[in-house]
Amino acid sequence: MIVDAAQWFSLDTDAAPSVARSIAERSGSELTEVRPHEYAGRRGPVALFAVGDEQFAFVPGGAVTVGFDGGRFEPTPEQEASFADTAEEYGIEGDIRQFTDSVTSPARTVVVPPLLVAVEAVEAGLVAVPPDHPEVVRRVEKTRRLPGPGLPSVPRQIEWSGAARAIIRPDWTVEAAWLLGKPSYDGEVARLAALGQRLLSPDEWEHACGAGATTLFRWGDASPDSDPWTAKTGPHRGPNRFGLHIGQDPYCEERTASRDIVCGGDGGSAVCGGVGSFLSWLTIATAYRDADYAAQVAADDGFGTMRVRPAIALT
Repeated sequence: MIVDAAQWFSLDTDAAPSVARSIAERSGSELTEVRPHEYAGRRGPVALFAVGDEQFAFVPGGAVTVGFDGGRFEPTPEQEASFADTAEEYGIEGDIRQFTDSVTSPARTVVVPPLLVAVEAVEAGLVAVPPDHPEVVRRVEKTRRLPGPGLPSVPRQIEWSGAARAIIRPDWTVEAAWLLGKPSYDGEVARLAALGQRLLSPDEWEHACGAGATTLFRWGDASPDSDPWTAKTGPHRGPNRFGLHIGQDPYCEERTASRDIVCGGDGGSAVCGGVGSFLSWLTIATAYRDADYAAQVAADDGFGTMRVRPAIALT
């Protein structure tokens, strides 16, 4: 039996593994972990599955709340001050609530299916190569020999943006490797379909990110100082309530099943443009939408790197 989101979060440590085993059986995946998890003061189980070389998490569905109501936003004094400075410099009309409302999808209740969702988004255009491919071996060795303290442990996965990706064993040998070719949206849709996978719809993406949170960010309405790209620690960096690493970096926006809607960032435009702390953080708000940027991305597969988050339907 697959439960909806409300039921899933209410399961205890005995019931959650039983449900997770049924999900693995239905999906043909391997259940790797079920654990209690807390994020931003909200508790619930997290279930992780292996599908090939990818790690997926269970994202329950049902009737869920997504979007954001800018009218109920209560910004902090620091957010107010940051927005005021930016508005004056860039000629933005309206107050912080009106602006936030204009760049987020509206609050709404939608019905979404239960899914297995990739824990990490991946760059599109992957072409499988042998584990001993010289370019991959060179990059792994260079990463292994990072100066100073280096990496705290052997990473399971390494991704070199715009170049390659590898699955690493504990002894630093390569288990699987890919080089990045030129990505295309239609090509990625077809690639995923051949694997029995697909892209998330915008509603599904927001639900996977916010996990029912009605606040601006999945952790609340407040945003830290600095910006989400330079802040290497903070509420945006850890796994969310479903165990996903999502909406962490404005440079790493993700494509959705709607070609002209991207989620999780703006390509880094706000951070790079120095628009101030609040607007920089706003770009990774759960319901953030940059229609102009998304239109540019949709019109040109060569616009830049393309990140996708595979999903597997369970219904």
